[in-house]
Amino acid sequence: MSTLALFVLLIGLVVGLAVIIGLGCLVYQRPALKTPVTVAVTAAGVLVAFVVGVVGIAQASARSGGAGPVVTVPPSGR
Repeated sequence: MSTLALFVLLIGLVVGLAVIIGLGCLVYQRPALKTPVTVAVTAAGVLVAFVVGVVGIAQASARSGGAGPVVTVPPSGR
């Protein structure tokens, strides 16, 4: 994976963790919403699924040469 892809993944992870922590604190202050642990664990699971998906797509793209330069094909003459 390129450095840019890793950096974008790191930023997404940090933002996701901030959202999870904020959501847990919000639910903790207002227990009528749901239990804080359930909400935080569910959000963490969604974040992990997102990160695994992005890493899998990036690795598949790097292996198949999908990240290479674009090759144009000239139209066939009639």
